[in-house]
Amino acid sequence: MKIVRFVRSKLHYKMMLIYSLLTLIPLIIVSATFYVTSKRILENNVDQSFERTMAETSDKIDGVFKAFAREASGIGDNRFVNALLRNASMPDRYPLAPSERDALEERVEEMLRIELEDMSKNIGDFADSIHLFDAEGKHYFTGSDPDIQYYEAIVIMPFEKQGVPEWAFFVDHHRLICNLQLVDPELGTVLGNLVVLLDPIKVPSLYDSYDRGSFFITSASNVVLSSDLRQSIGELIPSPATRDTIATETKSKSTGFKYVSRIPVSEASAGIRRLAVFSVAVALAAWIAVIVITYYVLRKITSPLATLSKLMRKAEKENYQLIENFGSHDEIAQLCHSFNRMILETKDLIQKVYKAELEQKEAQLAAIRTYFNPHFLHNTLEYVSILAKSNDKIERIPYVVKSLSSIIRFSISPGKPFVPLNVEMNFAKIYMQIHQYRFEDRFEYGIDLPEHLKQVEVPKLILQPIIENAFVHGIDHIRGIGRIDIRAYESQFNLVIEIEDNGGSAQPPARESKGMGSGLKGIESRIRLHFGERYGIEKRQGEQGMIIRLLLPILFNEPAELSTREGIASP
Repeated sequence: MKIVRFVRSKLHYKMMLIYSLLTLIPLIIVSATFYVTSKRILENNVDQSFERTMAETSDKIDGVFKAFAREASGIGDNRFVNALLRNASMPDRYPLAPSERDALEERVEEMLRIELEDMSKNIGDFADSIHLFDAEGKHYFTGSDPDIQYYEAIVIMPFEKQGVPEWAFFVDHHRLICNLQLVDPELGTVLGNLVVLLDPIKVPSLYDSYDRGSFFITSASNVVLSSDLRQSIGELIPSPATRDTIATETKSKSTGFKYVSRIPVSEASAGIRRLAVFSVAVALAAWIAVIVITYYVLRKITSPLATLSKLMRKAEKENYQLIENFGSHDEIAQLCHSFNRMILETKDLIQKVYKAELEQKEAQLAAIRTYFNPHFLHNTLEYVSILAKSNDKIERIPYVVKSLSSIIRFSISPGKPFVPLNVEMNFAKIYMQIHQYRFEDRFEYGIDLPEHLKQVEVPKLILQPIIENAFVHGIDHIRGIGRIDIRAYESQFNLVIEIEDNGGSAQPPARESKGMGSGLKGIESRIRLHFGERYGIEKRQGEQGMIIRLLLPILFNEPAELSTREGIASP
């Protein structure tokens, strides 16, 4: 299901699937038509091939049998053979002296041996032996096996034509025989028989082009006379399985034997199977080629669309980018051009809105600073007035006024609304020194500023209202020694500034009721206008007083060259 959803969600793969299926269906139809037509042609060719092979094999076997028959006829016409057989059949008419007969017998046996060798050279090594019988049954032979088990079968064998060799199956050792009845041409008297025996092991080499057990030489009554399966010789040929075997047979014109082939359908259909595999392979290769080509063609179409979709998702997250290098002039290119124009117009609109918001924020900040400066000056001059009423402290007024002038000059000086934290800390220190002139030994302060945070940019005069708030609502109301501690540190990649006082023992209900105060609210408004809603002020009760915590981003800029110590003297 995940794969289906993935394909359905991707235009590229969806189009590939549709186009490949639309291509596959015609390929299947064409391949099936090609297979059916070729199968019919191939089946006809197979049948013709089998018939041609059978004709060639039968001609080859008949040629061998005819050759042996000619050789047998030649031996039968030999004058030495005729002289020997006539003497044996009619000794009175054809008398021979014992020495002449012995010499003639030796000559005939030598002639038989030579004839067997010539048969092996000229026809093939198929003949097992040659046997010559006279009318009295005397036996002359050459070859490997002198034994003839059924001589009577040779004698009583019928012949269609006198003096013409006949072929038959000899149950003696399952051999095929070529039997020639020798007759005196003058008297018509049977003189004897000449027999050529074929080796049953070597005869199957005449049809070795067939698979084992698929070719038989049979008699007219379907008795197997020769086969490469020795156990089937002398038995009836097995009936073919019509569905699993293709049977072909032909009859020999010279011997009367039948040649039978039984070829399994699997072998005959091997070519058809190869054709089917070829058709499937061609269709599959064509389909894969179509998929590959379709992939690259559709990629040219869908790639700009995928890029457009990706950039639109980024635009939803206010990340505006243009489409580049889409390199065409079709409808998709027009769509990309339209998207680029929309992005450019959106950026321009955002710039205008952002500029308007900045102008609005600057106006708000200017209003806050306009309120802050007189308020701060009034409170400071109030402290100077208090010092002037004291005769023993009046000599400190010049130092206080000089420090006050440094603060006023810093607060009203033009420039950026941000200063390094060490500059802001120095002016906070000057402000607390002014109060220290007033309280003398009843006020202490501490500043903890790590070296790596000194150049962090903070809003100008962000600490003074908080310190003033600590005096007004805390330290002014305690009888003991007042103390203010200012700490700066880094927390989760942000700047934290804490201002803690110990004025919590004096009138806690009054402090609780005042909330954050207008001064602190003004600082929080400045921070959020500059940095956003995630930054601001946190107010909480400490062990001895109030803790004001400022959360600001860590920003760096060019180091400010401001001398905050100028004009400040010790009391």
